[in-house]
Amino acid sequence: MLHTVLEDTSSSSHSNFQSMHIAEQAFRRAYPKFESTSILDKLRTTEYTRLDELEHTYLDYTGGGLYAESQLREHLELLRHNVFGNPHSLNLTSQAMTELDEQARAFVLTFFHASPSEYTVIFTANATHALKLVGESYPFQPGGQFLLLSDNHNSVNGIREFARAKGASITYLPVISPELRGDASLLLSFLEHGRNDTDRLFAYPAQSNFTGVQHPLEWIEEAHTRGWDVLLDAACFVPTNRLDLSRWHPDFVPVSFYKMFGYPTGIGCLLARKTALARLRHPWFSGGTVWGASYQPAL
Repeated sequence: MLHTVLEDTSSSSHSNFQSMHIAEQAFRRAYPKFESTSILDKLRTTEYTRLDELEHTYLDYTGGGLYAESQLREHLELLRHNVFGNPHSLNLTSQAMTELDEQARAFVLTFFHASPSEYTVIFTANATHALKLVGESYPFQPGGQFLLLSDNHNSVNGIREFARAKGASITYLPVISPELRGDASLLLSFLEHGRNDTDRLFAYPAQSNFTGVQHPLEWIEEAHTRGWDVLLDAACFVPTNRLDLSRWHPDFVPVSFYKMFGYPTGIGCLLARKTALARLRHPWFSGGTVWGASYQPAL
C-alpha cells in the first residue's frame, strides 16, 4: 500500500513538472522578448543565492534593496587590506579615507548626472537625517512659507515644526481620490501666493512611500519660476528610477542608499544645490580637525 502511494506521489510530481515545462515553453513562444531577462536569472543565481536557499520571494522593495554577495566580498577585501582613519586629517590613514570619501562623492554626482559646479553631496545616516539638516537650517521666518504635499513621508512632515518655531506659515496641498495625485491647479494657486522677499520651501516626494504614485517632476520648475525653493524627497523614487539632475534641478534631494543597494545600512546623502546650501544656517557645529577651540561665556 505504501509503495503504491509513493508511486502515485512521484507520478503526480512528474506530471506537474511536465505541465509547468509545457506552460513555460508556450509562454516563451508567445513573448519572445522575455528571453532578454535571462540576465536576471543569472544575477539571481550568482548574487542572490540566499533567496533560493531560504525559499524566499522578496516583494517589498520600498523598505530596502537587497545587497549582492559581491558587495560583501569587495567591502571585506577593502577593510582587510587597508587601515582607515577619520577623513579630513593629515595622517596617512585619514588621507586614505579622505580619498575614498571624495571618490564616493564624485561617483554620486556622476550617477545622478549632477554637475559638481551646481551640486554638492553631504553624506548622512539616511534620508531622514538629510531632511532634518534642511529643516533645522532653512531660513524660515515670519512671512515665509512651507508648502508640502499631504502625501509625504513623515520625516518631511516633521520639518513643519522647524517652520512653525520660526514663524513661517504651513500649507498642505491635498491629493485627490481615486488616483491620490496632487491638485495641479490648486498647486499653482498656492505657489503664486506669498511674498517674494521671504524664503519659501515646497516639499514633495518624487514617489510616494505609501501609494507608489509618482508625482510630476515638472513641479520643480513651476515652483522655481515663482520664487520657491524645492525639496524633492527621492528616497522611494531612486531605487527603481533614474533621477537626472541635469534635467531637473531641485534644491535639496534626500536619499537613503540602503534602499537602493541594501548594504551598508546607515548611509544616505543630501544632494544640495550650492546656491541654496549657501543660504542655510546650521544651528550647531561639530567634528573636523582644528588647531584649537575655545569658548568664552558672555558676561
